[in-house]
Formats: sequence, C-alpha cells, structure tokens
Amino acid sequence: MAAQVHQIATAAEEQTATTSEISCNMLQITEVVQQTSLGAQESATAAAQLKGNADAMQRLVRQFVL
Repeated sequence: MAAQVHQIATAAEEQTATTSEISCNMLQITEVVQQTSLGAQESATAAAQLKGNADAMQRLVRQFVL
C-alpha cells in the first residue's frame, strides 16, 4: 500500500512539473505571437508609407515631358 501511495505521489509531482513547463512554454509562445503581430503591424504601416511615397513620386515624374 505504501508503495502505491509513493507511486501516486511521484506521478503527481511529475504531472505538476510537466504542467508548469507547459505553462511556461505557453507564455513564451504568447510573447512570440505578440512580437510577430507587432512586426506585422509595423510592416503594414511601412508598406502604406512606401505606397504613398511611390504615388507622390509618380505624380512628380508625370510632370516631366520628353
């Protein structure tokens, strides 16, 4: 009986350690997702600015007559 109790206690400790590790990994994944999202937003902003610059340059170039 004591051996079974010890075995159950050991299994519970292992499960607790595994759960803690999973929780830590999920936090890391959440952080990476947030960083990726921020990077995507910054890229979208830069792309919009680049398009604006390209449009402005195209308007300026149209003013030249060959």
